[in-house]
Amino acid sequence: MTARPLLEVEDLAISFEVRGGRVKAVDGVSFMIQAGETLAIVGESGSGKSATAYGLVGLLARNGRVDRGRVRFEGRDLFAGREVMRAVRGRGIAFIFQNPRAALNPICSVGDQLRDALEASGRAGRRQSAARALELLEQVRIERACERMRAYPHELSGGMCQRVLIAMALAAEPKLLIADEPTTGLDVTTQKVIMDTLYELGATRGLATLLITHDVGLAARYCRRMCVMNAGRIVETGPTTHVIEQPNEPYTQRLIAATPRLGRALKVLLPPRDCVPELPDAPTFQASQDAAPLLSVAGLSKTFERRSGSMLAHWWKRQEGPRADQKDRAVHAVSNVSLTLAKGARLGIVGESGSGKTTTARMIARLLDQSSGTVTFDGIEIGAIPSADFSRSTGRHRIQVVFQDPLGSLNPRFTAHKAILNPLSRAEPSLSREAQGQRVREAAQQAGLDTALLGRYPHQLSGGQQARVGIARGLVVKPDLLILDEPTSSLDVSIQALVLNQLDALQRKLGLSYILVSHDLNVIRLMCDEVLVMRSGKVVEAGAVATVFGSPTHPYTRELIEAVPHLPARAVERAT
Repeated sequence: MTARPLLEVEDLAISFEVRGGRVKAVDGVSFMIQAGETLAIVGESGSGKSATAYGLVGLLARNGRVDRGRVRFEGRDLFAGREVMRAVRGRGIAFIFQNPRAALNPICSVGDQLRDALEASGRAGRRQSAARALELLEQVRIERACERMRAYPHELSGGMCQRVLIAMALAAEPKLLIADEPTTGLDVTTQKVIMDTLYELGATRGLATLLITHDVGLAARYCRRMCVMNAGRIVETGPTTHVIEQPNEPYTQRLIAATPRLGRALKVLLPPRDCVPELPDAPTFQASQDAAPLLSVAGLSKTFERRSGSMLAHWWKRQEGPRADQKDRAVHAVSNVSLTLAKGARLGIVGESGSGKTTTARMIARLLDQSSGTVTFDGIEIGAIPSADFSRSTGRHRIQVVFQDPLGSLNPRFTAHKAILNPLSRAEPSLSREAQGQRVREAAQQAGLDTALLGRYPHQLSGGQQARVGIARGLVVKPDLLILDEPTSSLDVSIQALVLNQLDALQRKLGLSYILVSHDLNVIRLMCDEVLVMRSGKVVEAGAVATVFGSPTHPYTRELIEAVPHLPARAVERAT
């Protein structure tokens, strides 16, 4: 006799009220999940996968509604009334949100939020909650968990915030976990630990997981069944191996073809209907072998002083002993990093969340002062210039940064045109309005952004379009060095392919130097010549990309490479 499914979804339809009428986001979706099963819903932005997940647990935005359909959890109709939904949400069904910073309370420490979640679910009393909260942080592989308990969300990296959110979801020991892009922004080793943990919980406790993702490789590694969504409908479903190796729908075939993997060239990732926009005529840049390095960094270190005092200070003191306050006053984020970068060269920096890679990039960009070490750019020791003064110097425009969160780094009150214009008007205030407009349009074209979108505000742009505005903003002042911090981490694979191809074309045509900070080893392999591998603030391995990834010498580098999700070999052959 077949066991009754834990979750049953029948003919679910969801729409949203927008100016001009209602828009269908989900149209007739049906699926089921057994206890202990991990089911993937794969699709790109706008496909309806997140709307489906939010609709299941009654978390739609105010302008959203369920038009029809039925959702049963353990035989109970979740749409029967608010009390039924409230009784199930949290204890029965837990949710991991896509944006961890927005989901965490900015004025409460991580420890307090975990303790609140434990006590609200009834899984731990006031006395036991602190110890259990620490166990949860360690379970999701957060280093120095005692320190992190006292930290606030803004003091943690995006990856760490995501892990805190996963720990909070597991606190109530639910039966079903809905994970909306739970590993976006996480490094491959942490991604593997998180997914391994969820997989083990499914095997040992019967925890079922609904995985919402655009990462086909991740779904291939952890899910036995997969649903592929496009335009609000499930266009293909079945055993994961079968869907990936023998996709019937053209949309599924495009998703698989656009997924970066070993042995694939950048242009091969592009959808057949798309191409890289042409750049202005310019000779392909050739780096000089004898030229002095554009950038030279020596002994770069950064130590952050930890603030004393917190709501949990007395508990930690009892746990760690009387010397606890003395031993951890300083956090050594970066220790003795050295590197050189030639003009036109491309350097990748990889490592786990909290490894110091973003802090290193911010010090090089003079957005953050180093504790020690030197930063020499084009023969000038810019590390001696305080970051506040460098931002006003004439050399500021030569080093530009593309930030990790495209939406968060854009002023919501600025149109795309004004966002791109802002750094140009500061760098070259004497330019006429006509010249400024021409430069903005050129930068938009170089970044692959349709100039028709320049009048739109950030919330009116897709994630890929927001990322291209960020790139155009960096290009408009014609920099020599572009530092890109996870520029494609939140993008769909097809949009990522377009952005990466555009960056590659810019480097070849304009002679730009890149420092690319990323947790995606496949992106580093495609985009960079040299790579630094960082762990706990230190460089553990460095060299040519082909050498480091082909014959790694450090155990941590091997761990990173082994943790990368791969598509089945037959899928690779078919896509090729």
